Amino acid sequence: MTDKKKPAKTTASKSTKKRKASTKRKGKAPKKPSFLKRAAIFSFKLGIGLCVALALYLIYLDSKISRKFEGNKWQLPAQIYARAMTFYPGQYLSKDEVIWELQRLNYSEVNRINNTGQYVIKGNSIRIYRRAFEFYDGVEQQTGFDLIFGPKKLAAIKGEQGENLTMARLEPVQLARLANETKQDREFVPLSNIPKVVQETLLLVEDRDFYQHHGVSVWSIVRALVANIRAGRTVQGGSTLTQQLAKNFYLSRERTLTRKINEALIALTLDFRYSKDEILEAYLNEVYLGQSRSQGVHGFGLASEFYFGKPLNEIEYDQVALLVAMVKGPSYYNPRRFKERTMERRDLVLRLMAENGLISTKSYKLALARDIKIEPLSRFDINQHPGYMDLVRRELKDILNSKDTIDAGVRVFTYFDLQKQAAMESSFESCLPYLERLKSTAKLEAAMLSVNVKYGGVSALVGARDSDFNGFNRALDTKRNIGSLIKPAIYMTAFESGKYTLGSLVDDEPMEISNESGHTWSPSNFDQKFRGKMPLYQAFSKSVNLPAVAVGLDLGLPAVTQSIKRLGIDQTINQYPSLLLGAQELSPIDVAQMYSTIAFDGDYRKITSVAAITNAVGELIYQHQSKPQRRFSPATSYMTKYAMQKVTREGTAKRLKLHFPTIQLAGKTGSTNNLRDSWYAGFDQNTVTVTWVGRDDNKPTKLTGSVGALELYIRYLRQLNPESIATPRPPSIKWAFVNTETGKQAPPGCGTVLKLPIPAEQFDARPRCQ
Repeated sequence: MTDKKKPAKTTASKSTKKRKASTKRKGKAPKKPSFLKRAAIFSFKLGIGLCVALALYLIYLDSKISRKFEGNKWQLPAQIYARAMTFYPGQYLSKDEVIWELQRLNYSEVNRINNTGQYVIKGNSIRIYRRAFEFYDGVEQQTGFDLIFGPKKLAAIKGEQGENLTMARLEPVQLARLANETKQDREFVPLSNIPKVVQETLLLVEDRDFYQHHGVSVWSIVRALVANIRAGRTVQGGSTLTQQLAKNFYLSRERTLTRKINEALIALTLDFRYSKDEILEAYLNEVYLGQSRSQGVHGFGLASEFYFGKPLNEIEYDQVALLVAMVKGPSYYNPRRFKERTMERRDLVLRLMAENGLISTKSYKLALARDIKIEPLSRFDINQHPGYMDLVRRELKDILNSKDTIDAGVRVFTYFDLQKQAAMESSFESCLPYLERLKSTAKLEAAMLSVNVKYGGVSALVGARDSDFNGFNRALDTKRNIGSLIKPAIYMTAFESGKYTLGSLVDDEPMEISNESGHTWSPSNFDQKFRGKMPLYQAFSKSVNLPAVAVGLDLGLPAVTQSIKRLGIDQTINQYPSLLLGAQELSPIDVAQMYSTIAFDGDYRKITSVAAITNAVGELIYQHQSKPQRRFSPATSYMTKYAMQKVTREGTAKRLKLHFPTIQLAGKTGSTNNLRDSWYAGFDQNTVTVTWVGRDDNKPTKLTGSVGALELYIRYLRQLNPESIATPRPPSIKWAFVNTETGKQAPPGCGTVLKLPIPAEQFDARPRCQ
């Protein structure tokens, strides 16, 4: 029994062991990878993720970089230019006027010309080497010419080869640079126009390996690190020019590791995408080099003008060294504030230039001996001539309604004349205190503007007693009664009607005018006298009121109103009888529009300050069209100008004859009730000028037009070179003898006769003595 049971037990035990072994094999966990293997896998995945992220970030950076670098890199200020002084043989011009203009343009008088921006005076001639300039009608290269002067006129113009020229001109003076939102200002200069010595000096001092590295220089970083460790402080930077451009152009100035990494990535991208010359050009125009009040001065081109008053291609070696020296820290090395330390760094740059063969030893010694001479900051005052600039800004808003266009660096060419503006500002400074002492009055204000007759261009404007005041512009916005300045419109209406001539007799007698409401108006003369019958030309020249009212009522207020509008006044005219004595509020610029039409022989053109506008690449985008519109007949205009010349010879403005005995001028004085306003509007051959003197509170000034405004005009004109009016007689006018007692033609010797211009259709070849 025992032997039989043993095998069964053994079999059961083996089976159990197999099941247990099987169970153990099935439940056993897989073997885990080692730590190093897991770290490698994680690093691989992280690396792929970082590479993808970096690639995406670089794509983003590349898009950002190219969009800004290839588009409009900068918001450029609108540049405002004066008129270009133009020369032609026979021009009424003095040598002193040309020299004055050359000095404003920062030309240098030399014994021998060797560069642009220089001139030589020899006897009655001036030799000028003019700078290249992109005028609105095209680019003109640098050129030389001689101006040869006669007693009062320009006799001839000679070219570089001695040939006769019919015309030459100087580049215009830059008046202002209108600020934009970025508060940055720069003058873009292409690399081809930047002198090689400027480029080479910059690279020598700031980045010697510029053309060898790829945007970031490891060697420069190591070299700077060693130098800083030795000095125990930061004495040297390791950034390349490309990194500096990246920082200035795309990044903030915060000092963080993130910014430094971005700076390096952007520099590498810039170097990969663009040529070295493109990067250098951008840097030279971007680098910050100083501050002009609230405006940052960027780029070597503008810095050259800002510090030395001349273009970059005319600066000397010491000035090149100064600009490059300032790159390290334009505030720390500010030549206006810290001359000594700035000169020390300038001299260091000069030494490097000499040691590296950029300049000769002789040039080095000459440059080292030169003192630092900087243009006064006031020359770049953006508030210069605020009255005129106010007019320019207003017109720009109408002409260019796109702010983006203005911020893209437009160049605005105006009719501004520096000499007239300077004379106008000077006359204000001297005359208004004199008038206050003369009449024991106070708080006088004034406004004045001049208009070029030929083009209708405003050439000078002062809008307040303080010509630097940037506020209420009285030349544009003051609306005051114009008094007797209305009379030319009345008499032009009379001449156009055919009922009156200069010799016609008009009534200077008391009158009363009643309206429908029963109110009576009794106009009077300023001197309270009555002269009975008098010739029209005399009533005009002596500004007698009652004849003007009588003639105006005879013609009708609608006819006179229409003449005022034809002269250029585009506003409501009050058709009351008092209109005939100037009870119409106009601004000085409105009056200038009226008198410009008279001066231009009855042809109207809208007056403006803006001649033309070009965009940043020199394309013409606007030009003032000065085609005139005929508003009055030549006969009417000729007779009116004759009468206005009589005003300045024997009428209310006859003081002009004392000051300018050989110059034929024309004009009209004006005064208003209680002498609240003093006006004068007049012209010579080329320029119309309107002057107003009054008080802002509208209280009496004690000044008539012939005392106040005329005095201001005389002081203005004395500083200029006025040209006599020379109006050709039109075929529709004949000269005839007129009897001053009958107002009719008469032969010589028939009573008191005067030779006057009359309409040809009224001319009698054989008049009888009546």
